[in-house]
Amino acid sequence: MDDFTKRNYYLVFILLLSLLLVIHRDYPENVEKFRFKNVVIFGDSYSDDGNAYRVSKHKWPLVPPYYRGRFCNGPIWTDQLKVPGVLNYAYGGATTDNNFVQGSTAINTVKVPGVRQQIEMYFNQSNSNKIDFARTLYIIWAGSNDFLFQPTLTPTKIIASLLNGVQDLLKLGAKNFLIFNQIPAQYVPNLQGFAPANVLSELTNASNVALVTGIKEIQQKNSQTLLNIFDITSIISKAVQSKSDYFKNTTANCWNPVNLTTVLNFCGNPEKFVFLDTLHLTSRMHGLIADAIRQFLLTSFEVNSSGYYIH
Repeated sequence: MDDFTKRNYYLVFILLLSLLLVIHRDYPENVEKFRFKNVVIFGDSYSDDGNAYRVSKHKWPLVPPYYRGRFCNGPIWTDQLKVPGVLNYAYGGATTDNNFVQGSTAINTVKVPGVRQQIEMYFNQSNSNKIDFARTLYIIWAGSNDFLFQPTLTPTKIIASLLNGVQDLLKLGAKNFLIFNQIPAQYVPNLQGFAPANVLSELTNASNVALVTGIKEIQQKNSQTLLNIFDITSIISKAVQSKSDYFKNTTANCWNPVNLTTVLNFCGNPEKFVFLDTLHLTSRMHGLIADAIRQFLLTSFEVNSSGYYIH
């Protein structure tokens, strides 16, 4: 082999090596480390990535200032997960079940599917024979709107309706669940004048106790199923009570939607707030939620089967 040919082979080798390094650098580092290859999400505006915006014909939430049909000023937790195989069926304004409490969006002008209806939509659009239930995680975050639309409902009834959705998924073959407990009602700006803080706190606690009780009962009857509770109560409570500079304002809201065409802006930097508007969280707060869930998705995460809680 002459020197010219050797140099050409050498150049080809260097180019191939460089290409492999680029591919390795750009390939998602943890793509093979996730315990699930699919994540299916059901819920309300805390998880909605644009479904309510589409069904309201781009009327709600108002864009801008809201971000790309999210009820947020930027990407929400479902966007910030950055994992493959996400299917999102959440709708802003959704309840646990429309046959229990009818959900609606666009300031109660457009009906939306509840969690049980979202589950039905998912299976109608899927081939159940091709679903890898062992590698599919089902996430449910709902219940707040049931209370907002019908404040006389007891926490026990709302949680029972939520768990009906879990039972629906179990009957269809689901094996892995991550279910959110309730946000701390005593900190939500929209509820400040509804009842004293201690009453709202008791409502949240009662809901969470009912959820733990219900999950344990379901787990005992379904030993091959993994049911975990995501402790959103603690995450938001810690953010509100934090004395750090990560959030400058942990009690007030930055925006206030007045009607379908007007959103008042009370601040210059929403990312320093926990609450974006009277109900919803800022993108920075969503980032903390996404970080916690992402850790749960990793294979290195040790599931605490005795406590059922994911923080």
